[in-house]
Amino acid sequence: LLLLAGVIAFSQTNQLRYSIKRKGSQVGSISFFQQFIGSKKILRTKSEVKTRMLFLFTAIGREESIYENGVLLSSSVYQKLNGNEKLNKKTTLVGRNYVVNDGKHPETLTNYPISYNMICLFAMEPVAVSKTYSDKFQQFLDIQTVKNHHYRIKFPDANYNEYFYRDGLCTRVEVHHSLYRSSFELKN
Repeated sequence: LLLLAGVIAFSQTNQLRYSIKRKGSQVGSISFFQQFIGSKKILRTKSEVKTRMLFLFTAIGREESIYENGVLLSSSVYQKLNGNEKLNKKTTLVGRNYVVNDGKHPETLTNYPISYNMICLFAMEPVAVSKTYSDKFQQFLDIQTVKNHHYRIKFPDANYNEYFYRDGLCTRVEVHHSLYRSSFELKN
């Protein structure tokens, strides 16, 4: 009982909510959670989008990353589009390598340690960070500084996102996709 009370005393959770907008209208939401338990940091996002382009487009997504002493222990990324699973990857630290499992063929990555991945962009402005690990693309991506508190990340598929910060918090993300534009805006 005392051990449980100690864990609860050292546990802290922060939550941010974002509106997803397309052409000025809200089409979805993202919830970001950050929890600290002792030397561990747990980051989670949940997103839902429902919009019409040429047809009704419904998407849900979830991400989770667990860090201990600044090193990624495990992460997962999941996306479902119109009821069909599009992405489901789990990355786990095994020794000094990461094993990525997508349900088909596990792949070993030798890029230890990962100390900043895409979900961290919600939690911490990348002031002194030049690269972020993408769980989706399984590679490090450059973080380009556009100007103070404004960053751009280009993806291997030629799309890119721009991130805007105030007081260290991500307040807006602009998504530039070849098929659409959208934004995530922090709710007050």
